[in-house]
This record gives sequence, C-alpha cells and structure tokens, in this order.
Amino acid sequence: MPNGAQTASPPRRSQAERSATTRQALLDAAIECLIEHGYSRTTTAMVAERAGVSRGAHLHHFQTRNALVAGVVEHLVQRRSEQLLELAGDLPPGRAGVERALDLIWEGYDNPLWQAAMDLWTDARTDPELRAILVPIERELDRETAKVAARLMPPSADKEQFARAVELTMATMRGLALLDTLHPGKGRSAKQWPSCRAQLVELFP
Repeated sequence: MPNGAQTASPPRRSQAERSATTRQALLDAAIECLIEHGYSRTTTAMVAERAGVSRGAHLHHFQTRNALVAGVVEHLVQRRSEQLLELAGDLPPGRAGVERALDLIWEGYDNPLWQAAMDLWTDARTDPELRAILVPIERELDRETAKVAARLMPPSADKEQFARAVELTMATMRGLALLDTLHPGKGRSAKQWPSCRAQLVELFP
C-alpha cells in the first residue's frame, strides 16, 4: 500500500438504521420463540437474549410482551401479503390459476407460524389486554387476505359472490389447520387439502 494511503472506513449507520435493525432482530427472535415455546412460555427476557440485545433496548421498542406480540403479527401479515402479491402475475389462467391461488393462500395457514398464531388466539380468550390487541389485527388480516385473493384471482374478483367465497375459503383453511394442532407432525391437514381445494375452486367462477 502506498505511503499515506488510508483504508476507507465503512459508512456509519444512522441512529434510525441501528434502531430498525434492533427492532427487526427482536421480531425475528420473537417469531422463533413463539414457534418453539408458544405464547405462554415466551418471555421478553428470552426474546432479548435470543436477539442479542439488552433488556433496555428491548423495552425501548416493545415495553410489554403483548406489544411485542402485536408487532410480530402485524409484521407477518405485511410480509405475507407482499410475498403473495409478488406471485400474483405468475399464475396461469382459468381453473389452474384458481387452484394455484388457493394453494398460495393455504400455505399461510399450513405452517408453524400459523400454529403459533393460534396459541395467541387461544390465550386471548381469557386475556382481555391481548384480545384487545389481536381483534383489530385479525380484522386487518381478513382484509389483507381478501385483497390478496382479488389480486390472485382477478377474473372472479368482480363477481357478486366473491367476498362470500373468500370468507368461506378462510374459514375452511382455519378449520383444516386445527387438525395439526392436536396431531402435530402427522400432516392430516395436508392430506385433506386437495379435496377441500377441489370444492373451494367451484366457488370462484
């Protein structure tokens, strides 16, 4: 290296960037803890330790466990909607496209994250504070799912019965996902999904 030459230092991140990184680390850690341990055994201390941040940093972003949970669910709803919308343009036309669209929506229920979400909904039955947080988020989830369904199945979206078909589809998927709560690892919902999908396709002209 020539005399006098200096190695360029990486640009320093702004306070906002560091804060966003910390928040994202907490959300990722919370998701992992909820999947592995469920809501009742997930603590803010556990999340902070897994995220590699101090207790004070955790409280700066999420002062309570319920606030953290709300942040997690909102983050997942937004991320899932963005992923589905990215795939909307790649679906085939006709019945095959409707089947694929339903498969994409079903993937949001047929995974460990949804099982963790059901833990939250169960605890919310006897936890008024948690219930007050989750009710508006659930409504937003329904709205986002309906919006995504309309983008995935545009030929059906302007039909009068479309909204009712989406509601029935979501109810079916949620009920089917419950099978894996009592029978984890046995894939009962996955086995029944093809026959359910065949009937749901008929709802979308």
